[in-house]
Amino acid sequence: MLKSSTVQSQPTQQQMNAVTVLEAAVLLQNGDLAETAVFQAFSSELHPVHSQLLIILAEAPWHSRHEDVVRALQQLHSPAAVDALERTAYAVHNYLAYDDGFALARKCTWAPADIGTPEAQQALTRLASGDNAVIASYAQKRLTNWQNELRRKELPLP
Repeated sequence: MLKSSTVQSQPTQQQMNAVTVLEAAVLLQNGDLAETAVFQAFSSELHPVHSQLLIILAEAPWHSRHEDVVRALQQLHSPAAVDALERTAYAVHNYLAYDDGFALARKCTWAPADIGTPEAQQALTRLASGDNAVIASYAQKRLTNWQNELRRKELPLP
């Protein structure tokens, strides 16, 4: 997990290689390549340099790695991801049609809770007042536990 007290280093060559694969996956809209790219980003140790491409992947309908992408954004504590996470909570993907528990949406409430910014809290408030009762309950739980989960909230690195 990234810590605000950690000095972020320049990305390694492996991390930059993951960026190259993420870029190719996005450019080609290739689901198999997206899976490889996300795996490579995790394997190289997630770095803020991955954030923008992961944000794009969070909302991209052409792959099936949304839960992994959301988990990566959660671990990166990327404030820039909050709006995409809010929209992704409501995304409908055919490959998730079986999931009436809305696992992706649940992850999309945990990620802003861990990002911990006022904007993330506002996004959770909007999700908690949404029409989908299951998603609203997940968001409300994160809001109810906001203070108890402060240790999970880390300030993003510059």
